[in-house]
Amino acid sequence: MQKTKETDLMIGDKVDITIDRRRFYKASIKDAYDNGFYLIGAPVYKGFQMTLQLFDELYLVFYRETGRFITKMRVVDFQTRDEVRYYILQQLTVAEKNQRREFYRLNANAEAKLYEYTEGIERALAFRDEIKDAKMFAEAKMKDISISGVALVTPWECCKDDRYVLMLILDEEKSKPMPFFISAKVVRAGDVSDGGQFGVGMQFFGLTKEKKDFLSKYIIAQQQKKILQIKLIEGE
Repeated sequence: MQKTKETDLMIGDKVDITIDRRRFYKASIKDAYDNGFYLIGAPVYKGFQMTLQLFDELYLVFYRETGRFITKMRVVDFQTRDEVRYYILQQLTVAEKNQRREFYRLNANAEAKLYEYTEGIERALAFRDEIKDAKMFAEAKMKDISISGVALVTPWECCKDDRYVLMLILDEEKSKPMPFFISAKVVRAGDVSDGGQFGVGMQFFGLTKEKKDFLSKYIIAQQQKKILQIKLIEGE
């Protein structure tokens, strides 16, 4: 039996369908055929079905533990069963991991602290999630986070290319918030309020594979939790 890859679509996969990459409709893979053809039910957004026409091209997004993947599809046929519309899609491109900001940036209102960055700190952080005797500059609020960086609001005036060690207080299910230490470089800094608070954009660096995997799984889990909360509120 041929082993499936994480880029392979499988029957039962929950997927998002979009044409403009702004509005995403929910659907699932009902059946799979040879040569990259798949059957899906009518995509739905807030109870409204997405109407597709023959030869429409769209993007299909699906999820794995390692992240989100996107592939381009074309509508090649449709059928109706028990008053339900189904579409047959032809896969046009190989699925690729998509790490663009619109897919991965997670809004977050969490605590953070800025510590002094010292030579060799990555090695220390690779073996443990703590730093000893490091100077703390300021506390901060996290606005959003992705697997590549974070946006903060802090009273500490940062300059572009400054380097810090961040302690992010991340919520985990079934446990108390945990500290997560990571190195980051300032890529954007500016005054955002008249209360002396500065908006700071930072890019992570020196991540171990374990920290990358943790961040990816954390962000995906938090996104899925938010999607579930929205569905419960909207009654979907």
